[in-house]
Amino acid sequence: MSAEPSILIHKLRPQDLFIVFASDGLWEQLSDDAVVEIVHKNPRNGIAKRLIRAAIEVAAKKREMRYDDIMRIEKGVRRHFHDDITVVVVYLDNNQGWPNGGGRIQEDITTTPIDIFTFNSDNADFSP
Repeated sequence: MSAEPSILIHKLRPQDLFIVFASDGLWEQLSDDAVVEIVHKNPRNGIAKRLIRAAIEVAAKKREMRYDDIMRIEKGVRRHFHDDITVVVVYLDNNQGWPNGGGRIQEDITTTPIDIFTFNSDNADFSP
């Protein structure tokens, strides 16, 4: 365990549509390509929760279990099957009609479409 965050610097370009901020619990189960595919192919509303479910499904498959089986495991014991997962998806393509927005990322991110979900296997129920 380390208090050092993993940091990647990427200059945003006009074709960038979203940013996914997630804890290592997501990235331990899903590749970058898998995350991008899920975000692109699904509705925005609830996308963070959908990513978490996909990660837990992969964790279950690695243990030769079904998703429902892993979710029935006692919460304190479930930690041995997958890490806690927090996901924030920020969509960047909502800036077309803004004044002076011509291709720039808006500075006030509070109006940008965001989807956030966290799942702690020790103290939270997760119903799809």
